[in-house]
Amino acid sequence: MFFDNFHLVSPLMIPILSLLIPIVAIVAHYLGKAHSERQRHETIRELARAGQPIPPELLGEVQDSDWQHARRAQANPNRILIPAVINIGVGFGLMGMFAVMTPDLWLWSIGLLPLFIGIGLAVYWAVERKQPQQQQQP
Repeated sequence: MFFDNFHLVSPLMIPILSLLIPIVAIVAHYLGKAHSERQRHETIRELARAGQPIPPELLGEVQDSDWQHARRAQANPNRILIPAVINIGVGFGLMGMFAVMTPDLWLWSIGLLPLFIGIGLAVYWAVERKQPQQQQQP
């Protein structure tokens, strides 16, 4: 019964699978991260129950949370430049691809959106780079 109507569903299988693969990868990443955090906390609990000293490296990893990683990443002055260059490249790539695919249509202009986002990010990077850096307090 399912295979009788399979020809209706088969064109949708590739897009559905291509959308599910990154979702599964993201979920697997976070599940693995949660599992390693759970093991680290269990190790700390076992050491505390046994009265053993807890290595500072183990506590440092627990205390060094994601928001602290994000704060350190913000200190990089070139953090905006990489997405800017990527968006500019994607914009030119889309414009070229659609211009070759359908030369008489307006579809090439779809590439203008990421192109101008990239240009905006590059301008923001240039302006931010010229401003004096403020010291962040811990």
